[in-house]
Amino acid sequence: MTVAVVGQGSFIGRALKARPEAAGWRFVGWRQALLEDDWLEGVDCLINCAFNDSLKREPYSASRDIDLQLGERLLSRPEVRYLMLSSRMVYGPARAGGRLHEALPTQPVNPYGMAKLHSEEALAALLGDRLTVLRLSNVCGYELEEGRRSFFAMASRSLVGDARIVLDMSPFVERDFLPVEILASWLPQIVSRLRPGLYNLGAGHGTATGRIAQWLIEGHGSGQLLVSDLREHDGFWLDMQRSHEAFGVAGLGEDFLRAYCRALGARLREEGGAAT
Repeated sequence: MTVAVVGQGSFIGRALKARPEAAGWRFVGWRQALLEDDWLEGVDCLINCAFNDSLKREPYSASRDIDLQLGERLLSRPEVRYLMLSSRMVYGPARAGGRLHEALPTQPVNPYGMAKLHSEEALAALLGDRLTVLRLSNVCGYELEEGRRSFFAMASRSLVGDARIVLDMSPFVERDFLPVEILASWLPQIVSRLRPGLYNLGAGHGTATGRIAQWLIEGHGSGQLLVSDLREHDGFWLDMQRSHEAFGVAGLGEDFLRAYCRALGARLREEGGAAT
């Protein structure tokens, strides 16, 4: 199968390009993908990792929807299947217990979730059973780039720059975190067993944000954990049953996440100063 990945410079795109299973895949930037056609020749599956960041802050606009524009280009190429990377944000706030599963109604409450839902619906109308949608949990990793507003990005920058992590919520709030390297290792497996539909992809359980911060600090070797607000905010975890049955991917255990965060903290200590 010939696979093309749009968004080679994105957080997920870079991790995917590093995977040995993707050595024969075709990686292109999103601007090139929207301007040229040659990269689509012979492609069986398209994975889009690109997203217009303005749609995280501003109302949805089809003219800035990269997924939609790519999907429109596939109307004349019925042999190509589309793998969309969506977000758990389309669900909106989790109910009691935090479980999010694919049968829930979608109730996004921020521009990012609304934009992803618009993209999902538009692509489904265009491509039908050629579309596979993966709703991702909080994808995390080594992310010190300015502008990234994820939990890990803000915690990492604060730990490197100020020797502390400040939580603006209760440290007992549990969220589902998926290391980008694990996501990149799962995507080739999913492509090899690709089927249409909607699937969650995450750790499959929530981990207390205070524990995540603690493990990062332990790996870093020093730092403080401060809590500025005890609000219960945005706890969730993704039910992985459908993805496990369809693609054979399982969630992640707490021991793995603990070791991952500690290793990431050590990397921040060794490399973080040069990156800021």
